[in-house]
Amino acid sequence: MRGRALTMVLWSAVAFAGGACATQPDPEAANADAASASFDARDFNGIWQGATQDLTEHLLPGEEIVLTEYGAQRYRAIDHAKFPGNTCLPYGPNRGMAATNPYMVVQTPETIAVLTEHIDYRVFYMNEKAHPDDILDYPEWMGHSIGRWEGDTLVVDTVAIRPESWLDRGGLEHSDKLHLIERFQKTSADAFTWTVTVEDPVFFVKPWTYRLDVERLDFPRLIPDRCDDNEVDAQYMQPTPGAIHTNPPKMPGN
Repeated sequence: MRGRALTMVLWSAVAFAGGACATQPDPEAANADAASASFDARDFNGIWQGATQDLTEHLLPGEEIVLTEYGAQRYRAIDHAKFPGNTCLPYGPNRGMAATNPYMVVQTPETIAVLTEHIDYRVFYMNEKAHPDDILDYPEWMGHSIGRWEGDTLVVDTVAIRPESWLDRGGLEHSDKLHLIERFQKTSADAFTWTVTVEDPVFFVKPWTYRLDVERLDFPRLIPDRCDDNEVDAQYMQPTPGAIHTNPPKMPGN
């Protein structure tokens, strides 16, 4: 009896120990969960990338791009040889933040700066309630942006964008009436969504909205990409007509 009792005690101890081991949490998973749960939803400092050539691939469900008569005229006449980036001109905010080149966000309570590898920048003025009265008289390639917080979502209002820039590489253009509302929302410590509503009554019948998923890059620094340092092709460019979009805009009357 004593031997049987001792055997049962030993088996019980082994079973208990095995069960305890089976239910022990994975330290790495626990650390990852803790990091995800504790990230600062308002901290966008770092180097990021959310690239696409074609904004029509990222339209939100139910969204569509409907061109005005003038917008359709320009769309039918698009020539990729005239893309501003081909001659080393700045990209503008839409294309600049969706290019393959990454960008760096540098954040303070008063301003948030977006520095691109294309040697350009945006500044979100967080303490301004409205755009200056004369801002439309002084358009910039990246426009004038004011920001505010809606909970943990950064909302940016941008106007006064020079009309030479393109919205994407596929051939979407805009006028000097372009108005952007952007929403930056962290989804984890290393990712956020960039949701943009495009309003331009000269080119589009109604506003439309797209969204890109943006990821943090493990880069120690930006590497400036000075187009003029390496540009050798502009003089050889040939006309390349025809916009390239997965979901082409609707033409007037369609």
